[in-house]
Amino acid sequence: MGAANPIAEYMRLLRLWNGAIAALGLLLGIAVAIGLEGMQQSLVELLLGVVIVILFVGAGNSLNDFFDVETDRIAHPSRPLPKGTIPKNIALYSAGVMFAVSIALSFFLNLMSFVIVILAVLAMVGYELKLKSSGLVGNVMIALLVIGLFEFSGATVGHLEQTLILALLAGLATLGREIVKDIEDMEGDVSRRTLPKAIGAKKAGYLAIVPTATAVALSPMPFLLDQLTVFYLIVVAIADALFIYGCFAQFRSPNKGQKIYKWAMIVALLAFAVGVQI
Repeated sequence: MGAANPIAEYMRLLRLWNGAIAALGLLLGIAVAIGLEGMQQSLVELLLGVVIVILFVGAGNSLNDFFDVETDRIAHPSRPLPKGTIPKNIALYSAGVMFAVSIALSFFLNLMSFVIVILAVLAMVGYELKLKSSGLVGNVMIALLVIGLFEFSGATVGHLEQTLILALLAGLATLGREIVKDIEDMEGDVSRRTLPKAIGAKKAGYLAIVPTATAVALSPMPFLLDQLTVFYLIVVAIADALFIYGCFAQFRSPNKGQKIYKWAMIVALLAFAVGVQI
């Protein structure tokens, strides 16, 4: 492990920041589904849901790094596995344990939540084993996993239908960002035939605009459906502007473009938060 702090390196492997963002997305989805008053009456479901999501995201990141060690030596050399500060087998074992615990905990919510988590685990494992190297299909799978997160938030409290539009918006935005991330990682993707490697970075960049622009166009829907207040509409306009800026920035710098996408998604989550019905 060298001189590196093993606990800090393990936290970097799990990328808890991503887990925290996913947990925030879960809570916002629940807030949209049942309102703030309803959340106060569903604290056990909220707690279980947050723990499940953080475990799932941590497991997914560990599994990703296990399979991507060689790619990350070029694209992300500071990550724990390429640096050698965390052994590969630890990442694999951690992923297995966290996936198993997330499935076990979901059993205590309801049948739909249990089914969604099982399907999500199977999808994540299938993505890492096969679909990651399948170009656009792999990107779509990641978008579907994000859709699954928001549908899980509704299922957690028994209101699956209330989070459909949020799930769609998040999935479309994620699909655009995933394509841009593959453009950024082209040099390091020596063993993967990603979409940019198949059709070229410029064409992939134009394709990334399609789901992003669709998400921007549909972003007023939660307000129009009376799910969120006008405050959502105000803040989501900032997120939309960032998404549009990211669409153009990624042609000059894919790294900058995907970072702008990430900030746009954070602002979009903030829009959901400020727009929740009291």
